[in-house]
Amino acid sequence: MSALVEPLRLVLLAEQPEWATLLRSRLEALGSGYPLITAPTWEAASSLFDDPGTGLLLTTPACLPEPGRCPLPIVLLLDSEPQQAPEDVYDWLVRDNLSVDMLRRCLRYARERSQLQNTLQRLAEQDPLTGIANRLGFHTLLAAHLAESRGRGLALGHLDLDNFRHANDALGHQAGDRLILQVVARLKSQLEAGDRVARLGSDEFALLIDTRRDPLRAEKIAERITEALAEPYWVDGESLLIGCSLGIAHARADAGADPLMWHAHIAMQQAKASQGCTFHVFDERTNRGARSQADLESELRRALRRDELELHYQPRLCLQSGRILGLEALVRWRHAERGLLGPDEFVPLAEESGLIVPLGYWVISRALRDMQWLRGRGLPALHMAVNLSFRQFQDSQLLDTLQRLIEERGVDAQWLEFELTETAVMRRSDQVQQTMQALGRLGVRFSLDDFGTGFSSFVHLNNLPITLLKIDKSFVGGMGERAENRQLVRAMINLAHNLHLEVVAEGVENAEQLALLRQFGCDQVQGYLISKALPLADLARFLVFGVRQPLLSGLPS
Repeated sequence: MSALVEPLRLVLLAEQPEWATLLRSRLEALGSGYPLITAPTWEAASSLFDDPGTGLLLTTPACLPEPGRCPLPIVLLLDSEPQQAPEDVYDWLVRDNLSVDMLRRCLRYARERSQLQNTLQRLAEQDPLTGIANRLGFHTLLAAHLAESRGRGLALGHLDLDNFRHANDALGHQAGDRLILQVVARLKSQLEAGDRVARLGSDEFALLIDTRRDPLRAEKIAERITEALAEPYWVDGESLLIGCSLGIAHARADAGADPLMWHAHIAMQQAKASQGCTFHVFDERTNRGARSQADLESELRRALRRDELELHYQPRLCLQSGRILGLEALVRWRHAERGLLGPDEFVPLAEESGLIVPLGYWVISRALRDMQWLRGRGLPALHMAVNLSFRQFQDSQLLDTLQRLIEERGVDAQWLEFELTETAVMRRSDQVQQTMQALGRLGVRFSLDDFGTGFSSFVHLNNLPITLLKIDKSFVGGMGERAENRQLVRAMINLAHNLHLEVVAEGVENAEQLALLRQFGCDQVQGYLISKALPLADLARFLVFGVRQPLLSGLPS
């Protein structure tokens, strides 16, 4: 017998009976017992093969199935040697050269190539660490189960380990691999024979749950899984707690794999909004909200590419000289359907999706361009304040990108000012301090935005290269209501001056507020009383004609 362990089942498609006679005589000479099945078409023989790995199709060109219809390896039967190798077939045999040895080599090659392709396919669909299906393999598995069940009696779980990356960074990737193996073991312990688990990414998993016997079984398993994963893990002698977020989506009749995976992902994101190990079951109301967010995010990406954003600038008035000393750049989105959107309507989405980083660079680049434009029209240099997100502040390319933009625009960096929130400054003080010092060496200065709404330590702030504090408009707006609010604003100004910091009051809307702030020794103000945020052309006219010294006339010094 040949080296082939298990004979292939051979299917012959040929319009001429001579091929069947020739092949049977050669197969008998091989003495290996290969069964040869003749059929008029592949459709007539396809029901005989549940496993494509056990069969081989021998066919003439006239009977060759359409591409994609036959899963078996194909050997083409030809009357003469082709001028070039036929495409989309394993091998070919020529009638006049069909010897016993030629057929033996052809069958061996077909079997070995088929086994190799099956192995490669298995590796492509299997996670090498855990041995369970990967994303590609699971998608194939899910599609097959949905087709078999017509979308009934199945539920899909999408699980994410909330803080796995921190553990991976702290302990190293090998320890992270051992942690993943423990997670998979706990997941398998909660599943039964008809269920499946797959690894979709480094810390994401999918669960295919059979709910035919019990429609509520997925929720029961989800509860057990979240409890099991909440228990501490032991890795290299260290005890670790890893949170998890699990989304559950029930399959619908005749629905595909992609919508089901999307629904489970949405539910997982809902679960992630809670602390600890939690699960959430998909519902259509959640879906509508998520789709709205996804659509808006997609539109924002397009708006960035198409330059549909614009900057408006709100002037800052010096209370001593009555001159405009600075501007705050505020981004706007001119939406095709919703009109001009303020930052509150899309910046939180940009923060959540990660778009805040490219958006922030766009704002910096445009603000520097407009600074150059204003100077080119003979206007005096003004401090340009740009809000800097903490996520952008963490970007490793911030320093290099900023230096390149400043050089390209030919702007003196001393006039560029970054506004940071108290929360951003306090989150990781060492990293913040190092980044601020590096940017400060370029000449950039910093202001602390929304002062009083966070949890700043004055001792800590004294160690940071901050030039200005901006008092939040909520405090300024409350000065006319209660004496305590006025005393609080006065105390903020005095404390800032004791730290040798200038003070800017935001949200100034009436003359009474302006008079109190000047009386308290506030350095600068901004708000609707001075000017609303203006497009660049309107800003230029305001700077030429909108001198604000009359606002200060008659006010006590």
